[in-house]
Amino acid sequence: MTHRPLATAEELHDFLTRECALVAEPAHSGSWRTYFFREVVWHPARTTRTAKLLFDHAGAPFRLQLCVSSDNNNSVFLAAPFGRDALKRAIDAETAQLMPRLAGTMPGKSVDEAPSSSM
Repeated sequence: MTHRPLATAEELHDFLTRECALVAEPAHSGSWRTYFFREVVWHPARTTRTAKLLFDHAGAPFRLQLCVSSDNNNSVFLAAPFGRDALKRAIDAETAQLMPRLAGTMPGKSVDEAPSSSM
């Protein structure tokens, strides 16, 4: 079955929060919204930041930054249109890369036992 691409901010938000189980921060001035794995953690050593959805001047989503794959010198982006299957695979790959980092910040605990608070 072929799905039409996710085109609106609402469709992408629903997909990222429901199907990919990410947690969203409120949108920033209408230009972007950041999504996190399980909880919002900004601390550099244990950040859970997974994706950043960027909006154009009219408020339409036009790029999604893959935050785990990106670094200070290189950013990895997906461009619209956003297909469901490709987006799900990309987010799954990002969270898989995030798991070792999170496990390393919690000695003696698995990622599944991680506390739910960000501080």
